[in-house]
Amino acid sequence: MCILGYTWAGVRTTDLESATRFFAEVLGLSITHQSEGLVQFEMPSGQLFEVFGRKNRYYRLHACPVLAFQVENVREARKEIESRGVEFVTDVDGNESEAWTIFADPTVTYTSSGRRFAL
Repeated sequence: MCILGYTWAGVRTTDLESATRFFAEVLGLSITHQSEGLVQFEMPSGQLFEVFGRKNRYYRLHACPVLAFQVENVREARKEIESRGVEFVTDVDGNESEAWTIFADPTVTYTSSGRRFAL
């Protein structure tokens, strides 16, 4: 498995409207998609930053910020690092052109504030 970089970061908020104003108006990030429970911003470098509100199905997975690493094939990378004892929090989601799966950082004792990463 070769990590090519990182492509995405996600956080959650209990106040999506205020968070959206902060990231758009204060930090100047461009909104690329907005729906109930989700706002996507695109960084000038092309990476995505998503903010999840309570109504989004992924809200519960973002008790802490999540960072996504880019790999050539998510399913193959998952099998490889899973065989090394890494614990996954989700199945592979998405489709053949865009897929992800979330795993836990094994160096942290987990509470609601543990670190999580995605492929």
